[in-house]
Amino acid sequence: MLRALQDTRPRSGLFPAVALAALVTVIWTVYIAPLPHYDVEVFLRAGAAVGHGHDPYPPPGSAEVYSGFAYVYPYLMAFGFVPLAWLGRLGASVFIALSTGALFGGTRLAGARDGRTYALVAMASCTITGLQMGTLNAVLFLGLAALWRYRERPVAAGLLAAAVIYAKLFLAPIWLWLVLTRRMRAGAVAAAGIVVLFGVAEATSPVGTHTYLSMLTVLARKEAPLGLSLTGLLVNTGVGFGVATWAARTVAAGLLAACWLRFRRTADERVLYAGTLAAALVASPIVWSHYLLLLIVPLLVSAPGPGTSLTAFTVLSWFVVTPHRTDLTGFVVGGVVVGLLAAPSLVRVVRGPARRGSPAGGPVPPRSSMTTAAFAMTTAAFGIAALATGVAVKLLATAHGDPGRVVGAYCALLGVLTVSWWSLAQGRRPTPAAVPLDTDHSTRPVPTGGTAT
Repeated sequence: MLRALQDTRPRSGLFPAVALAALVTVIWTVYIAPLPHYDVEVFLRAGAAVGHGHDPYPPPGSAEVYSGFAYVYPYLMAFGFVPLAWLGRLGASVFIALSTGALFGGTRLAGARDGRTYALVAMASCTITGLQMGTLNAVLFLGLAALWRYRERPVAAGLLAAAVIYAKLFLAPIWLWLVLTRRMRAGAVAAAGIVVLFGVAEATSPVGTHTYLSMLTVLARKEAPLGLSLTGLLVNTGVGFGVATWAARTVAAGLLAACWLRFRRTADERVLYAGTLAAALVASPIVWSHYLLLLIVPLLVSAPGPGTSLTAFTVLSWFVVTPHRTDLTGFVVGGVVVGLLAAPSLVRVVRGPARRGSPAGGPVPPRSSMTTAAFAMTTAAFGIAALATGVAVKLLATAHGDPGRVVGAYCALLGVLTVSWWSLAQGRRPTPAAVPLDTDHSTRPVPTGGTAT
């Protein structure tokens, strides 16, 4: 099974598909089936409520808002779960199966064509955790991958952007990506779509938009210190929630600006796409481990195959946070499968670039506009700064209570920044022959009147 998944040739035989199905069966049996699926059960209750004409929301201001068992999502989304609510207990399993399909569909839309890439995406800890809980992240993953794939179709891109932003408001920076890449028609469609969705919700929802946003503020204040967000990290080191929120937004704005400047120099919009998603996660006061699945989209966009970046993400995700209630069997299965999937990339790294050169023995062409020496020096400086900052953060958290919560949050932040840094390093100016706008290429020329400098 694993040998089939490790085959990196772009073919579509039956054996890799069977092997991938076997892997999904293992994931379901070991990690998903034994646990209750809290998030999708909330969605199903909300679907049943709106299906009977009832209010799906908890009373505003009650502790139920942040209990983890209350519906706190946009009103219109509940209607999508009405058919699943009719299925009773089977509804949760059907939703998780559909989420798995969305996960693989998004992986393909992002450019993957081989079994090992699909397997690496499926075996990431954040992927498994999202499926365990029955979250929306696999659906958002599909939406973000489709947005990239159809970015040159204004109506499709605008509607996709509006849908993902309405589903999760922290993804609002996606609209900025459309504007900064000068897809004004798509940006206008997205803005109109968001206005229509919130307008319909305002007219039909038992909870007004202002009350709903206030409920989200209460939820963020309670849940931020428990999750992996930069806001929660700062709160756990003694910073007030308001200051922490604006500090996180400032860092996110700086990250987005850096990626935009890089885009201006290289015209490689993969950089800006990665920076936009990373900025959304940095700015959000609520970030759970399964949110990190969304970072795989820019990784696949930049390198669609099972390369070092995706392999490293999958391996390191297990060190940031393990799937819920993972026992000894889960650790052994996860370690063996991830280890075997990572082995080909590790072998390539050990062999070094000399053996990966051109067949004629010529020099290996650079992967980016950044020289190897500059990349190595900057990476080393980033590592030293990250280590020193991590020590300082833990000391501050120790002085204000339990330092354990900041470790995962800090590792998640480093992961987000690393994906952004890797995308910045990959950014390169496209060749004129490689950028027709009606195909699925990863680069796009700057329109007349805005030439990159």
